[in-house]
Amino acid sequence: MKLVIFDLDDTLVNFAATRKAAHVCLARFLDAEGVDSAAYLRAVMQVDRPLFQRFEQGQLTRAQYRLQRFAEPFSLIGLQPRDGLVEALNKIFMDCVNDTPLLFDDVLPVLQRLRDERIRTAILTNGPSDGQRRKLKATGLGEHVDHVAIGEEIGVSKPLAQAYHSVVERFAVARGDALMVGDSPELDYDGALAAGLRAVLLDRDDVYGDGDRRRILTLDGVWPR
Repeated sequence: MKLVIFDLDDTLVNFAATRKAAHVCLARFLDAEGVDSAAYLRAVMQVDRPLFQRFEQGQLTRAQYRLQRFAEPFSLIGLQPRDGLVEALNKIFMDCVNDTPLLFDDVLPVLQRLRDERIRTAILTNGPSDGQRRKLKATGLGEHVDHVAIGEEIGVSKPLAQAYHSVVERFAVARGDALMVGDSPELDYDGALAAGLRAVLLDRDDVYGDGDRRRILTLDGVWPR
């Protein structure tokens, strides 16, 4: 193994915990606006993933995705937001998840060990470019890997083969010498294997034990074999 490529959100960055903290900030703001924050945030969770998938597929722009994820929940709970409210909610959320992201404890030690063993490292993420760049700056992750590839910047996103190939080709290594590590069975495992890379599924919550995918429970399981 000459190259390890990591997903970012919920692989290196604990996005679930960071999002939960952001929702606390949103709830406080919504309550002050007289909006049922619990109902609204349930609706946000309902619409967010389908909207993000449309963004990944190029069906929505970054701006459309961000505003729709906070506008559509109002329709679901039967409210009409005041002017500027959707934009305010988006800013609160963005500031929290991008400027105060939380890293998993195993991230920096594993990245340092890979560097010590002269194994190249990269990040490949589908997230919006500006937000992901803010996360990288806030966490310092950009200084701990050799390359960062963001779908919006390279023009193609996982699970399309070109996304993985764009990273591998930068290092001039064979696809079979590159390992993709991430938490998504479809985006980080199946897509990488289909593109000719090796792959391992990071299953921190131990929910994919019944499948056939090679998996690890922490990043400490990422080592040459």
